[in-house]
Amino acid sequence: MRQTAVFLSLSLSMCLSSTAFAADSQLMNLVMPDAKILAGGNQTSALASPLGQFILTKFGKIPEDFITATGFNPLQDISEVLAATAADPANPGGLVLARGTFPVDKIASTLSGGKANWQVTAYGGATLISTTNSKDKVAQAVAFMGTSIAVAGDLASVKAAIDRSGGSNSIDPALAVIVNQLSTSEDEWLVSSVSVGSLIPPSASVDGAKGPAATLLPLLKSIQSLNGGIKFGDNVVVTGEAVANSPQNAAALDAVIKLAMTLGSSLTANAANNPQLTSAIQLLQAVQVTTNGSNVDLSLSIPEAQIEGIVNSIPAKTKAVAGLQHPLQVQ
Repeated sequence: MRQTAVFLSLSLSMCLSSTAFAADSQLMNLVMPDAKILAGGNQTSALASPLGQFILTKFGKIPEDFITATGFNPLQDISEVLAATAADPANPGGLVLARGTFPVDKIASTLSGGKANWQVTAYGGATLISTTNSKDKVAQAVAFMGTSIAVAGDLASVKAAIDRSGGSNSIDPALAVIVNQLSTSEDEWLVSSVSVGSLIPPSASVDGAKGPAATLLPLLKSIQSLNGGIKFGDNVVVTGEAVANSPQNAAALDAVIKLAMTLGSSLTANAANNPQLTSAIQLLQAVQVTTNGSNVDLSLSIPEAQIEGIVNSIPAKTKAVAGLQHPLQVQ
């Protein structure tokens, strides 16, 4: 349905982005104060990079009838994105926020003009468009604050963000410092102050684990926070940092990562006739891992041309799944 395509387009394009300047303060003001995981990006910067231009050429065609119906081209009209969640398993929810240029009236008309159960209302000075999933009965929404800010997520989280817009809000100060650092220096970034152990389902018990999982699970659960970023250019530079609960566990995590790299590199002899596997091994061999106290740092610099080669070597059917045309197709 056209209405579903519009909602998916807003949500997907608000996630496919990267940034090279400090996170927008007005978007940050809408984030829940108890946020534990944040990710951000600037679509303008991403699409202007060599890799962004390549991806656009390969996968970036937006159907003309979609653009005509909504007056909205997500590849041109969204400039910055910020996603956040409190990472609370007992109270799941999150937000994807975007700055851009949104033809609100035309989008609302397209969504509400079909048979789907889309409701367009006013809430707190914003235009609120919501619907309830018929399977899980969870209400989802997109709110437009003026024509330059969009907020997407479950209905309760979106309404709470609108309620916060009139005040001055802040996330944990320590988390905010890392967000500011990464959003200023990186093109795409992720920050988490929540323990990885709290995100692992209770069913993944350490006691019941066997084989490699018996070693890996305790180490994953020792990670107290993590962050990382991507910088685009002629070389695409990926960096990450995991903070363990002790120097001993950090050293153990470092050892496991390096062992995995060694085992992966040993497959070289079997990769002669598999260009995808060869490329993956080359990337694995280029990863740098260092330990400093409880911190484990990873870095990888990949020539942009090498990424193009990897994508071009993927079979056509696989690349079609990765394309933007399918999820945004207007019916």
